[in-house]
Amino acid sequence: VRDEPACVVQQTAKTLCRLYPSGIRQDSSNPDPILPWNFGVQMVALNFQKYDKIMALCHGKFSDNGGCGYVLKPNYLIDASRAKFNPFDHQKNPSDFSENVFGQPKTLIITIISAQFLSRSSSKANDVPDPYVEVSTHGIPCDQQAQRTCVVHNNGLNPIWKETFRFHIDFPQICLVLFTVYDHDVLSKNDRLAYFCLPMKTMQTGFRHMRLRSKDNGLTDSTLFVHVEIEGYEEEDDC
Repeated sequence: VRDEPACVVQQTAKTLCRLYPSGIRQDSSNPDPILPWNFGVQMVALNFQKYDKIMALCHGKFSDNGGCGYVLKPNYLIDASRAKFNPFDHQKNPSDFSENVFGQPKTLIITIISAQFLSRSSSKANDVPDPYVEVSTHGIPCDQQAQRTCVVHNNGLNPIWKETFRFHIDFPQICLVLFTVYDHDVLSKNDRLAYFCLPMKTMQTGFRHMRLRSKDNGLTDSTLFVHVEIEGYEEEDDC
């Protein structure tokens, strides 16, 4: 794959490919599906019994197209011989964007305003959550970024942040945006309370209430209140 990435993209443009987790993953852990998705692999098998970040990305990926289980590839993964797309290190030519080969880069501006009715980390936990929000983008390497808010102590009912983050995204058509709410803990690993994931191309601008999912992918009564802006790219950064 790393020796001839363009050839792999061209192969997936004309044939069905399926990727399986390695047989030595006896703990049912999942490989990162972002890389094979970026190469146009149609079927990436995952261990659904493992409720992890990977399953959150999978749920967000296929929430597009009405959640029917099928999503369309962008044009540069279909017309691969013309685009010569390299998911590892794609050097963009300005003429590529003018010809609408890859679509226009975007700047995603997200303001995390507040959350409502956050659950505790477990039914046995007696402490009130100390929540913070991590916003991460998942796509080709230059589009993978993460930023987080400060911690609000002892407030799971209506924590308020009002923090704004900017993400420069070169390939928004294959970029996923993941919102994850964590419970900060000084003495142990931070617990993942809830999440919301969606493709960037489906994001709507303005003030939005996101209904969060629990760490086992079930719907909750928790919500995240955000403001979304999407602008044209401000800087020409190479991957």
